[in-house]
Parts: sequence; C-alpha cells; structure tokens
Amino acid sequence: MTYDRISMMAGRMGDRLQGSRIAGLMLPRVSSCVSPWKEIEPPESWTPFETVYQAGPFLLPSFGNGLDLERRIDAVRVLRMLHAEGLVMAVGCCALAGSVKAGSIVVIDDHVNCTGENPLRGPNDDRLGPRYPDMSEPYDALWTRSLERGAASMGLGVQSAVYGRIDRTVTGDELGTWEKKTGIDVVGEGLLDEVIAAVHCGLPVAAAGVVEKSWTGDGNALCSSMPAHSEDYGRLAELINQCLLCRGGMDDG
Repeated sequence: MTYDRISMMAGRMGDRLQGSRIAGLMLPRVSSCVSPWKEIEPPESWTPFETVYQAGPFLLPSFGNGLDLERRIDAVRVLRMLHAEGLVMAVGCCALAGSVKAGSIVVIDDHVNCTGENPLRGPNDDRLGPRYPDMSEPYDALWTRSLERGAASMGLGVQSAVYGRIDRTVTGDELGTWEKKTGIDVVGEGLLDEVIAAVHCGLPVAAAGVVEKSWTGDGNALCSSMPAHSEDYGRLAELINQCLLCRGGMDDG
C-alpha cells in the first residue's frame, strides 16, 4: 500500500482515537478469545485493524496473525503514523532448546530469520523508513522490561528466548543444526515480518510467546506430551495487560 493510502487511514483512525494513548497489539486468534480488555464498538470499521480495546489509559488497535501479510504491515505503519507508543506481539511457538518447556511463556529478545523472506523487498519509500534499517536490536528494551516486570507482578516465571522463523518444509536435521549452531530457543512461522516493518518505520516493538509444543529430536515432527491450552494464552494476555499497566505508570526504572 502506498504512503498516501496509509496516511489517509491513519488520519481517519486518528480522528476516532484522538486524545488517547495508543499501543498496538498483535494477537493469535486463541488469545483474542481470552482477552481481558473491553472491546470498543467501531463507528464503521477499524481497518486495517480488526478491533480496538480499552486497557486503562491505553487504546489498543489490534490485529491477528490470520490476516494477510499486506494488511498486517499496513497496520504496523498506521500505528507509527498514529504515534503509538509501541507494538506488543503475542505468538505461539515451539521449543527447540531443551531448557524451554511446552506450556511455558517466553519473552522474545532476538530472532534469526531462517527463511530469508523479508517484507521490505522491492522499492523503498523513504517516507516510511530507511532502505536498510538497523536490525541489531529489534526488540525495544523498555517494552521488553515492562513484559518482564508484568510477569514478576503475576509471580510468573518467564524465560528470555531467541526466536527462529522457519517454513513448513524444514527438516529435523535442519532443526538440530540450528539449535546447536545459532542459539535459537523457539521456532515458528510468524513474528518477523511485523517486527521488521516496525523497526523500519521506527515503532518500538516487544514480543512474548506461548510454547505450544517441543521438538523431541526424533524425526521431523515438533511434538509434546504437554501441549499448550487456552489457559496458557489467558496467562499470556494477562501478562500483556500487566505490561500495559507498567507502561501506563511510565515507571521504567
């Protein structure tokens, strides 16, 4: 989508959300079913977002990972034009490292793109961001700290994790090599497109995930005897809520 079209959508959203603090959310569909936030009735449509929640001082334009890629990237860029304070992403993932257990929650602090896919391919519009954004520290330290503090306030133990983006054709041998040589802790097929787009346009981003299953090292399958359940996503949603409460007080010490 062009800069002018994104700017027009941001202007329309800004008229509806004016005067409010804004933070974006990306949620798995199962997580949206256990949302602790009040949904705001749209005047017409929240496009490119699916809904907007109210959480304390924040309005939360939200979109799911089931949307097509172009719409998700548009949502990230609209958030930046709305001067959102950040984007918090919730994902499902699979444990690759033996120290990460199925059913646990991780805070993502780095990633490895094992697919080579990148949403910034093609001509660059400098009004949206630089041709080559600095990806050395993609996850915002203050928002990540707020996630960790939110977990502490719940008495919830979380691990920091490196996320590896893989595709469906990955083999068990490849997974074993990545686990040994790259430091990847968890893997999945999502997350990176939105993170790259956020860094590109200067939107702070943080991410946390539910570990849905684990890799046994036996064959090509990622499997677990302790799969994640909806209550695990309920804990993740409450963790994000506590993160927002930390940010709402603006106490980043």
